[in-house]
Amino acid sequence: MLRVDLGVTANVSRVKLGWEAAYGKAYTIQTSPDGTAWTTIYSTTTGNGATDDLTGLNGTDATYGYSLFEMQVFGT
Repeated sequence: MLRVDLGVTANVSRVKLGWEAAYGKAYTIQTSPDGTAWTTIYSTTTGNGATDDLTGLNGTDATYGYSLFEMQVFGT
């Protein structure tokens, strides 16, 4: 699990993930206003290791070593 605290309440509309060779094939993106109640805003089981630029969002399983080298979160 990778958890990012934005420091303020925000409406997340886009997440950009840059993967290396050990990429996540199955993962979810979740948001939470309080760190307790979570809402899934994106889920896939067919990741291909390319850059995932997930837009139009509103609101993972790792058995051994995924390699995510960049993560950007966009919103208001």
